[in-house]
Amino acid sequence: MSSSSSSSCSRNNKPRIYRIGTDGNVYCNHEMVAVKRVAGSRSSRQGKEFYGCPLWPNSDCKFFVWKEDVDGTLWLK
Repeated sequence: MSSSSSSSCSRNNKPRIYRIGTDGNVYCNHEMVAVKRVAGSRSSRQGKEFYGCPLWPNSDCKFFVWKEDVDGTLWLK
């Protein structure tokens, strides 16, 4: 069983939909395990962790969610 959740995006306030599998992994829009990355020096959130598509930059699905948003997800049973 998997869980879907939404999170607010600070840029445009559109909800971000992502899936957390029963294995605890976050999945991108390709249904692949998302990669945890760290925001670089050009970001206002430098050093913050986020999840992104593992195919970036070659075949990116534009999947992005901040790790803190995933960590704050409430699990519904």
